[in-house]
Amino acid sequence: MAIHYTTKIEGDVLHVLASGFDLCPADVEEYASRLLKICLDNGIQRVLCDESQVKTELSTLDTYEIGLFISKFVPTSLRIAVVFHPETSFDIRFFESIVVNRGQQIRIFTDALSARAWLDRL
Repeated sequence: MAIHYTTKIEGDVLHVLASGFDLCPADVEEYASRLLKICLDNGIQRVLCDESQVKTELSTLDTYEIGLFISKFVPTSLRIAVVFHPETSFDIRFFESIVVNRGQQIRIFTDALSARAWLDRL
């Protein structure tokens, strides 16, 4: 897997700090599956993912496939804020539209403060 990450649980929030490369949908799906397992094993309902150091080479079709995967396998009760670098080549708004339109509580941000504020809102 080309995505490297560390996790820390603080209260009911899983904090994820990721780096590395998204080379294909399988990398992202494996990463997401591992994080979902941590959430399910620990009763976590909120996740703050800092992916601002992740580089990507994903195409628009890859982005669509990942959005469908996330929509099928991530419970809609899970609230996820993801921070991307503002200049990422990943089509983050397209991804966000895919998952939100399928009922997910996933939002994309370019700064951690805004992400945390959204995550803390009920």
